[in-house]
Amino acid sequence: MSIVQIVELRPQDLAATAKDVLSAWQGGLVVVIKAPRGEALADVRAVYDALLPRLGTPHFLAEDSRVGDRSAQRTGELWMEVRYDPTIPDAYRHSPNAQPLHTDGSYIPSFPNATLMCCIANAGQGGETTFIGAPALVEVLAAEAPGLLARLERTLMPHARSGDARTVPVIRREAGTILMNWNYYCVAGDVAPEVAALRQEFFDFLRDSPGVAAATTAVKLAPGDAVVWHDDRLLHGRNAFVAHAVAERFLWKCAVDVGVFA
Repeated sequence: MSIVQIVELRPQDLAATAKDVLSAWQGGLVVVIKAPRGEALADVRAVYDALLPRLGTPHFLAEDSRVGDRSAQRTGELWMEVRYDPTIPDAYRHSPNAQPLHTDGSYIPSFPNATLMCCIANAGQGGETTFIGAPALVEVLAAEAPGLLARLERTLMPHARSGDARTVPVIRREAGTILMNWNYYCVAGDVAPEVAALRQEFFDFLRDSPGVAAATTAVKLAPGDAVVWHDDRLLHGRNAFVAHAVAERFLWKCAVDVGVFA
């Protein structure tokens, strides 16, 4: 069963679009909002700026790789760039490399329930956003590495970045729902040796497991499209892409509590 639901963006009727997204949100872990083909949006981000308050409560958690090191990149803005730029080193948001599976809110205790990305441009080859649902991942772990699954469920894994810290197991269950909290590069640097070993083992498993590869879904966004996903109910990443010019792949990204209205 696909974890992806698809709805059509109606730029002239955002109330109807929001209603469709909120309905799809109840039935899928990932909702793709498809822009009309053949009629480019004049201002993609402005359209989604207008749509966001109809979907829920936006949160101002953007980071910028150019303003400081990994411990001080919070800007207080809503949107952050996911834009190819080879002049910005050591940042997946700006590189063409494949991005490992992770959650966005791994180090933020109050992270909302969703991330949304809208597409300005996308490289012709590659650059798909990838997703694996938590239930599918747990099923793969149970089949291929049950001992690893048990340790991921019982071991506290501290994450920290940008002045925030969160310590919960990578996999946990709440009210019958499997939840994830994981980012290899945001695990705190002072963890015990056994936790560091578990971190590496899970990273290697996600990279090498045939079951993970088979259960992962890839979504290629076109200009004007957007994708919104349940951040802690799946892992997401990105396929590598080919780009030759700055901003050849360019998305805006933000955090939002879908279905939660202040």
